[in-house]
Amino acid sequence: MSMATITATMLPDYSRQQLLKEIGAEGQATLARSRVLIVGVGGLGSPVLQYLAGAGVGHLGLVDADTLDASNLHRQPIYALADAGKVKVELARTAALAINPSVEVETHAVRFDSGNALDLVRAYDVTVDCSDNFAAKFLLNDAAVLAQRPAVFASVYQYEGQLQVYKPQADHACLRCLWPDATADGVVGNCAEAGVLGPVPGMLGSLQALLTLKILLGLSGQLGGELLLLDFMNFSTVKLKAPRRSACAAPGCALIHDIPRDEKEVEIDLPSLAAASDRRLEVIDIRSAEEVEATPAQLRHIAMSALLADPALLSATGRYLLVCASGKRSLAAARELRKKGLAVHSLAGGLQMLGR
Repeated sequence: MSMATITATMLPDYSRQQLLKEIGAEGQATLARSRVLIVGVGGLGSPVLQYLAGAGVGHLGLVDADTLDASNLHRQPIYALADAGKVKVELARTAALAINPSVEVETHAVRFDSGNALDLVRAYDVTVDCSDNFAAKFLLNDAAVLAQRPAVFASVYQYEGQLQVYKPQADHACLRCLWPDATADGVVGNCAEAGVLGPVPGMLGSLQALLTLKILLGLSGQLGGELLLLDFMNFSTVKLKAPRRSACAAPGCALIHDIPRDEKEVEIDLPSLAAASDRRLEVIDIRSAEEVEATPAQLRHIAMSALLADPALLSATGRYLLVCASGKRSLAAARELRKKGLAVHSLAGGLQMLGR
C-alpha cells in the first residue's frame, strides 16, 4: 500500500453528512471554523466529544480537573480501564484525535471556577455544559450570559434528564430565568450518590451534540424558550415552555451582573480525618443513615436533612468539618450553615478521596 493511499484513508470523510442539503460543503466549512468548549469530559462529555470530533468541528476545548476512576467506565466509553488514574482531559484529547486527526484539541486540566469561567467561555463559539454539579452549571450559565455566547445544558438524574439551550436572544431563557436562586449541590444527588445507568447520560450527551451542531449550522429546532424533559424508564418526553424573564432584555439579564467570586476556605483538602483535629475541627458525618450503615465511619453523625432543618444541633462557638461521600453535599450544607453564622468547612472530595 502506498503512502498516498494510507494518507487518504486517514483523512476524515464527511460525505454522509454533506449529502444533507442543509449542510453541504459550505456547512462543512462552517464546522471546520467553529470552536466549541466542553466543560466536563464524563458521561455527558464523552458522546459530545465523539460526535463533534466526528462531525469535523475544527477546534475543541476540554475542561476537566479529574483523573479517570474505574467507576466512570460504564458511562464514559471513550476511556479504558488500563488508563485509570490518568488525567481525563488528556485521555479525551487522544480519543478525539483517534476519531479525527484534523481537529485541534486544547486541554484545560483545571476546575471550571469563577477565576477562569468568563475567559474560557468568551474564547469559544458555543459552550456545552457536561458538568456534574449545579455550582458549575450556574457559573457556566452566568458566564455565557455575560459573554453573550450560546450554551447547551443537560442534567441527569438516574433514568431521567433534561435539556436546555441558552442563546443571547429574546426567545432563549437562561437557567436563572427558571431558577433565580441556583440549586444547591447535595439537594439532588449526582451520579456518584444517586446512581445512573450508563446509556442515560450517553443519550443526553448525544442530544447535546446534535443541538450544538444545529447552533453552529443555523438549523431549526434549537429549543428556543423550551425545556425538554426525558424519562428513559418509560421513554416519555415532555417539552415545557421556558420563557425569558420579563425583566430581562436580550442579550442582558436582570439577575446577572458579574461572576461571583468563590468563597474562600469553605472547602478544604486534608490527607486524613486526623488532620482535622490539628486544625481543631470537629468532624460531622452528614451522610444518610443508610450510607453510614453500609459504610460505617467512627464519626459523629447528623444527617444533612436534620442538620439543615435544625442548625442549632451545632454549637455557635464550635468549628466543624462536614463530610459526605464525595464532598458535594457537605459543600452545599457548609455554604447554607455559614449563612447562619456557623464556622463550618467541607472536606474536598469527601470520604472517597481519603487514603488515595
